[in-house]
Amino acid sequence: MRFNNNLLLLASFLGVATAFRRRCNPDLATQRTGIGSYTWASSDNWTVVAADFCSSVKELQEMNAGPTVEEGNVLRVPCRYRKRDCARIQGSDNGYYTVVDSDDLSLIAADFCTTDDGLKSLNSDLLANNTITLTPGLIVQVPCTWN
Repeated sequence: MRFNNNLLLLASFLGVATAFRRRCNPDLATQRTGIGSYTWASSDNWTVVAADFCSSVKELQEMNAGPTVEEGNVLRVPCRYRKRDCARIQGSDNGYYTVVDSDDLSLIAADFCTTDDGLKSLNSDLLANNTITLTPGLIVQVPCTWN
């Protein structure tokens, strides 16, 4: 069964919200690859911050002073550029991503903190011979737990 784009259009008017990821500031002083900083906001909690940085609550707390954080505190976080974002399905940990030219399943998976198999599981209706054929404009479901 193929995904019905009319349903996506309807969903976009009835509760799909664009999720904007928190961004890290690369550690330019030490030139340490993969580590950066993030300034804690009043609306943050460990779970959503960890989701934004493809990390776990435990890992973030170990990288920092522990579980107590206040607005304005600067945290060390895993830092990797991600160019894709999703339109989150309200009340769900998933969202939609529209495939663009040159997309690759593993690159999409990495940007949404999952694996190829994780995307295949979310999009079983798009599978043919255990493969999803990506074409520009195709809408796929992705994990979208941030915000």
